[in-house]
Amino acid sequence: MRPTTVLAIAVLAAVCGGARESTAQPVSDIRYTAHYARAGDTTIAIEMTWTPPLTAARALVMPRAIPMGYGEQRYDAILREVTAHDAAGTGRAATREEGPRWRLEAGTARVTYRVDLAALERTVKAASDQSRVRDGYLGALGYSLFAFLDGAEARPARLRVEAPSTWPVFVTLAPRFPFAPGAVEASAADYYALADAQIIMGPKAEVRRLTTTPVPVYLASYAEGPVDLDRVGRLARTAFERVAAWFGSTPFEHYTLHQELLTPLSPEHEYGMSMEHLGSSTYYLAASAGITAASTAADDARVLYNYAHHIAHAWVPKRAYGQGYFPFQWELAPVIDSIWFAEGFGQYAAILAVAAGTPDPAAFRADMLERRFRTNVTSAPDFLKRLPLVELSRIASTRYAEDFRTGRLVFSRGGLMAAAIDDRIQRETSGAKSLRDALRFLVAWTAREQRAFTIEELPALMQTATGVDTRAAIEEWLKPLP
Repeated sequence: MRPTTVLAIAVLAAVCGGARESTAQPVSDIRYTAHYARAGDTTIAIEMTWTPPLTAARALVMPRAIPMGYGEQRYDAILREVTAHDAAGTGRAATREEGPRWRLEAGTARVTYRVDLAALERTVKAASDQSRVRDGYLGALGYSLFAFLDGAEARPARLRVEAPSTWPVFVTLAPRFPFAPGAVEASAADYYALADAQIIMGPKAEVRRLTTTPVPVYLASYAEGPVDLDRVGRLARTAFERVAAWFGSTPFEHYTLHQELLTPLSPEHEYGMSMEHLGSSTYYLAASAGITAASTAADDARVLYNYAHHIAHAWVPKRAYGQGYFPFQWELAPVIDSIWFAEGFGQYAAILAVAAGTPDPAAFRADMLERRFRTNVTSAPDFLKRLPLVELSRIASTRYAEDFRTGRLVFSRGGLMAAAIDDRIQRETSGAKSLRDALRFLVAWTAREQRAFTIEELPALMQTATGVDTRAAIEEWLKPLP
């Protein structure tokens, strides 16, 4: 989820394996190269290759929707010089089709294009959806760089990232530490895993390894304002360790927190944003928002929870999710019935994870439920309160952040549902079981079943995990508010 007011390969394959495989002749792994040639360039060159050459025309597709973005960004508008090449190397301009598509003729074995990062940052107002080049720095979201061959989304992808010779490079798919110059190569189970990754490079970026247990955790930072990275690193490590301990698993091989503190391009550009990914999270803040020696304990608490919130989404919903999250539809924002689960249950998990490290966890939970959820419900417009929660979720699917009244209310109602279910489970089991057991079970169930759960299935799944029938609590919170 964007506003902050707000894998092992087998697991990646499990959550993404539903992507459609073309009935046309299959192609090999898709090989991508991202080449940033010179400091000061505002574009980055992308090359895609595969074998054998296409035997029939297919489409090259650039994302417009992004996982958990709940909206649309027209990344296709910032592609330049899209060229299709045959096996002999002959190239010609690819034909633009309707939507974010280019036609690739039979015989195509390679595609090249450029991504205009300056235009992207200028035209996309939400910092969490941008990639950017600044002086001595490049930070890029995979889904803003990489197109895919239609029908081949489930194929493995290989990536090579090249930078100016003196520029250090870091790729969240394959973290390299120390942060040093030289090309980086990485593999992804499929297009989703590739697109959900980030690239960081440049002499003004900094990468720290925060811990190696339970998995290596990295902090990648670029700051145009003051920041105490030692303090930030401690908060990030604490947030990760508490969330991982709460879920009791780390279904990924490494994790990266990528934070930028940015001078706004214009008053219309929106900062203070965060986003979650399969093995990373991204935080795009105004240059003045960094944690410094002058920051208060309240500032630390706010940042700690923000980190924990978005880290928790690596489990819920990235690895336990309702319909619409996986397989993902990249061309149009999917209509999703269960944003309340993804955002509300994920935030509730983060609250409990952070609470476990406080002197009075019960008091912390009560305070956060009030400030984070109940206040939003109380202040919401009546017409939104009267919507059933599934209908509110469908509306928020495309305007979660654009009209954040929908986003706040859908996650707040979901968070309060999670709390009600947790209370019921603990009451009926005398504290032997809790919602944590249900969410841990759902993560394991999703990896095994390789599919989304339906809302109708959720009570039975929770009962299997805890022995408690939660159907009445779920149904009560799905209703319009009184």
